[in-house]
Amino acid sequence: MSQSKVCHKGKVIGKNGDKVSVKIEVMSACSKCHAKGLCSAADLSEKIIECIPDGKFDEGDEVTVEMAIKFGFKAVAWAFFFPFIIVVTALVATYSFTGSETAAALVSFAILLPYYGAIYLLKNYFNKSFFFTCRKINNNE
Repeated sequence: MSQSKVCHKGKVIGKNGDKVSVKIEVMSACSKCHAKGLCSAADLSEKIIECIPDGKFDEGDEVTVEMAIKFGFKAVAWAFFFPFIIVVTALVATYSFTGSETAAALVSFAILLPYYGAIYLLKNYFNKSFFFTCRKINNNE
């Protein structure tokens, strides 16, 4: 079986109640390429992630941030797959009823507004459903 978690190394930058904020560096696949200086496709960015610690942490501690792969697939489904199905269904249905490509296109994109509005209103549910954990890196290894 393949790895069941996605892991990134990071550094604790703050605490917020029972969660800690961790800064991680996210690299594109080509950022480690020897020709990245000549290519504009190389990408490196920093992200701040709130995660649930498995122990006590202080600012500056190096940690490993982990998320179960199943959460990644679930997030992709909510963010991309379901909206795609909704858009295609609205496009076909509207075109079938009106015969107008313009109306079908407008309705199929307009239907995304209530969908993503509902996603926004359910953000507390998603914050509880999708979570990161972190554990301290043992530097003595």
